[in-house]
Amino acid sequence: MLMKTRAVRRPRRPWDPAVRWADHALHTVVPGRHPRRDVRPDEPLRVLMPRGLASLAKESGIGAAIRHQESAVRSLGHVVVTNPLRPFDVVHLNTPFPDTPVLARWARLWRRPVLVWAHSTEDDFRDSFPGSNRLAPLFRRWISHIYRRGDLVVTPSTYSRDLIAAPKYGLTAPIRVLSNGVDTRFFRPDPEARGRLRESLGLGPTSTVVVSVGMQLVRKGILDWVEVARCMPHTTFVWYGRTDERLLTSEVEHALRTAPSNAQFPGYVRPEQLREAYCGADAFCFLTKEETEGIVLWEALACGTPTLVRGIPIYRDAMPDGVLTHQVSGDDPGFPDRVATKLAALLDGELVDLREAGRQAAESVDLLQVARQIQEIYALVGAQPHRRLRRKR
Repeated sequence: MLMKTRAVRRPRRPWDPAVRWADHALHTVVPGRHPRRDVRPDEPLRVLMPRGLASLAKESGIGAAIRHQESAVRSLGHVVVTNPLRPFDVVHLNTPFPDTPVLARWARLWRRPVLVWAHSTEDDFRDSFPGSNRLAPLFRRWISHIYRRGDLVVTPSTYSRDLIAAPKYGLTAPIRVLSNGVDTRFFRPDPEARGRLRESLGLGPTSTVVVSVGMQLVRKGILDWVEVARCMPHTTFVWYGRTDERLLTSEVEHALRTAPSNAQFPGYVRPEQLREAYCGADAFCFLTKEETEGIVLWEALACGTPTLVRGIPIYRDAMPDGVLTHQVSGDDPGFPDRVATKLAALLDGELVDLREAGRQAAESVDLLQVARQIQEIYALVGAQPHRRLRRKR
């Protein structure tokens, strides 16, 4: 005679809750590998733009570029995801920090397209921080390693594309040129800003004000800028932006400490204050020695600010002297005097008025134009909506 057996209940183990949590994370939090079933053609993408160490760059040009990308992506109707543990369909990587290659590998694990923005080069790393010139070759190897993690590399100008396409970078992925763009609806001319800016600076209504924007680095031209201010004692020079004191070179520290009384350094300010500065200034004087694009220049042009820049290759080629900006070339001891002479002529109205041309050029790289090109890039790399893996019950 056969006896019926009774199922024995397995005793509860102490690690069971952890196993259930891991299983839940694997199947519901971590994104799946498979495309969503029955997705509509207009289904929005989930675009991963991880915070992580990128928050360290929020006051830099890279931080501004990330904010521009977020605005452009949202204008397309897509969803911006900041947590890499949440489902995503494509990833934007922008910073040269240690977590970037890790995030690239994570995206590849889940077979998601990786877009790497090449904001930095060996050339623009030089003259930045103490020891940067010695470390520049190592920095180039590091960013090359990061750029090679991308399915497609995006760089903001033809000039920077030519730099990173050199054999020493060793890139094999396609390189696409896409401006960082400018929000021309936010940065726009405002004649009434002139009085407000002078009031905020404690100046008289007829005072002449020249502004510049950027981190306080030798590469950004701050040493020459201070000397130009010294040559023009009756003009107020205002530099917006800052660098952590621990990262200042001795040259920059000395320049800031001995700057003339007509040079002011308000530090990092909100975008609304920056717009006020552009619109209220008599000129924007940007003496940077190396750029891959220069978002602040587009912002000044969008605001209709008369602009004088150093004639470096990217600007000589993309916007020759007298077309969108006025330029002074060189990096010799006589450079500040030549800048002061041309800047005085610009302030006195002796040079051609390029404000309208500058505004039109800025509109050509408006964030809506950038958004359309980002959508083309998504199609190029095959970005598509994905579904989560669900637990089978």
